[in-house]
Amino acid sequence: MTSSRTRTATFATTAAAGFGAILLATAPNAAALGDGYVSLQGSNPQVGCGYTLTSGDMVGGGSSSSNGIKVTFFDDGATIGTGTVGGLIGKAAQTSWTPKTAGQHTLTASWTFGQGDIHPLTPLTVQVRASTSTGSFGCPLPSISG
Repeated sequence: MTSSRTRTATFATTAAAGFGAILLATAPNAAALGDGYVSLQGSNPQVGCGYTLTSGDMVGGGSSSSNGIKVTFFDDGATIGTGTVGGLIGKAAQTSWTPKTAGQHTLTASWTFGQGDIHPLTPLTVQVRASTSTGSFGCPLPSISG
């Protein structure tokens, strides 16, 4: 049989662990993990060719609760452009990106809520290859299927 002091200590330890888990789950950086990711339409990006960046699964599978959220996209910290989540099925935010330099690029995005509460999306790192010809003639054709 356990004493009341042992039961009280066990309860206190369990409660503290549970409270700590709640704090961890609601920490600002923990929220970023569930805010979606940056995705690139197309593969093997090339300097001078245009690509579409999307706010990935940020909209939670077509939820309209994210409608109107403005998402800002970045290439190695420099602003690329913005897009807005919305539409009847809550489509993801999108912007166009044309890489200007070859090499590794880290594509990021974030959205802001309230008085500047910034929510970063999971970044995407891509390797951009040098242009194979002059202008957009060397760029891959966009997919007809979307």
